[in-house]
Amino acid sequence: MNDYTCYHCEHQVSHVHPVTFYETDGERNELLCKECYAEWLESIKG
Repeated sequence: MNDYTCYHCEHQVSHVHPVTFYETDGERNELLCKECYAEWLESIKG
């Protein structure tokens, strides 16, 4: 089993959600755990 580190909370998790953050100078790919991914989705809904 692979362990990943969540970009936001830095917890070690076995499953992650890849997300892309678009910035003025390009894009950045990061990994979020289930909880941080859910919070991120809520934040982009407005």
